[in-house]
Amino acid sequence: MAPQHPIEPSSPFQDDENAELFSAVSSVLKKEELPRLGSTVLRRRMGLQGPFTSTKPAVGEPMYGSFHVIFPLIFADGLRWAVKIPINGTAASWDAASASALVSEAKTMRLLKRETTIPLPDVLDFSSTVENPLQCPYIILSFIDGKPLYNVWFSNRLKGDNPETTHLRRVRALETIASAMLQMNKFSFQAWGSPRFDEAGDISDIGPLRTVDEKAMLDRWFIHKDPDDSPIYVQVPTSGNPSAYYSHMLDLHPGQSPFLKGVELLLRQLISWIPEPDGMDPFVLNHPDYDIQNFIVSDEGELVGVIDWDGVAATPRTLGNERYPGWLTRDWDPAMYGWTEAMESGEEPEGVWEDSPETLRRYRVIYDNIMARNRAESGHSPGPNFCRMSLVTDNLAIAADNPRCRDAILRKMVHEIWVAAGEDSEPQFLDLVEMFADEDVDVAVLETLRHGFAALLTKEGL
Repeated sequence: MAPQHPIEPSSPFQDDENAELFSAVSSVLKKEELPRLGSTVLRRRMGLQGPFTSTKPAVGEPMYGSFHVIFPLIFADGLRWAVKIPINGTAASWDAASASALVSEAKTMRLLKRETTIPLPDVLDFSSTVENPLQCPYIILSFIDGKPLYNVWFSNRLKGDNPETTHLRRVRALETIASAMLQMNKFSFQAWGSPRFDEAGDISDIGPLRTVDEKAMLDRWFIHKDPDDSPIYVQVPTSGNPSAYYSHMLDLHPGQSPFLKGVELLLRQLISWIPEPDGMDPFVLNHPDYDIQNFIVSDEGELVGVIDWDGVAATPRTLGNERYPGWLTRDWDPAMYGWTEAMESGEEPEGVWEDSPETLRRYRVIYDNIMARNRAESGHSPGPNFCRMSLVTDNLAIAADNPRCRDAILRKMVHEIWVAAGEDSEPQFLDLVEMFADEDVDVAVLETLRHGFAALLTKEGL
């Protein structure tokens, strides 16, 4: 699971910085082949034969993300496509796990386009090898007209729109996003991991999952003093155990000091108490980064596109398609949450705009109600409220994946557990961690943790 990070506002400095991250790709990419590739794919789709130079598109300025660079292709008739190239798309860095992930991304998008009404780009062509005219792996996608959800969600801050108008657009976005995400319930499985496909384009089984190793990247920066910002990927074996999905990074990087060991054991204990659903497959197809930068909407907030399916996977339902969108749970990840009181009076932030804790609670209640209504209207059988419990489960998964977030999330979680348990005598966090490190947790403390955690998972209005 990818940790959640907001998209920072674009600036020339950031563009230069991001371009530097893709220097290896830029050094091998045959950029002059982009128009020819676009023309070839267009002519193939039109059923044309022979050379026909007027179909060659112009190539727009590259757009850099954290893991991909996008080259726009603009045809003479106004048709626009996007060529998406991964950051490790060079012969020196590309491997079988990355190739498998790209194929899974492209074929999953085609499956969802065929079997659901989720709005997403058409996959026009893809290559999972460096042995092609570009000498880089790629996916060619249709262009989606619309606005980034961030711009509409914060239009009262960015454009001075009426707050009530912005609220109505936010609700419309949440309504259409919930409707889209719920459709992935039709793809359920007995194991978690990356979808693999048969010749007909249907999911045949679930294979290993490629994911970003945040701990290895932190070690590279702070221990090895290597400033390289490129992602480090690891491939994780598939499993039928939901808890193993949460804890695979803990297994890969066990805590070495008593404090880190205690934090890890506390986190593992909470994960072990996450209930598993009965009477249904425990895993469901899921978008890999359910955050604000990956949703495109109309001026009025209507969902028109869900993008960036790199890393798509079957995940536990407790982290699945019915969970809260990531921008609604920011306040439970204190290390990443950047809201300040000054934002409420309109002071421009250094990074991105954030909603206050009170506002986030308000929209979580709205989304929870929308998801419950959509489930009922879609004929889904009653079951656990995965949406409501995801405030807890999603942040536990972030804590397990990302050491930068772990301590702050668990401090927040322990406090909320004691509140949910109705207990006043909350232990000091360091004392609790020491109990776990010494494997000597007081029975009463453990029982309060257990029943408080169970209450927290179903608590309304969080």
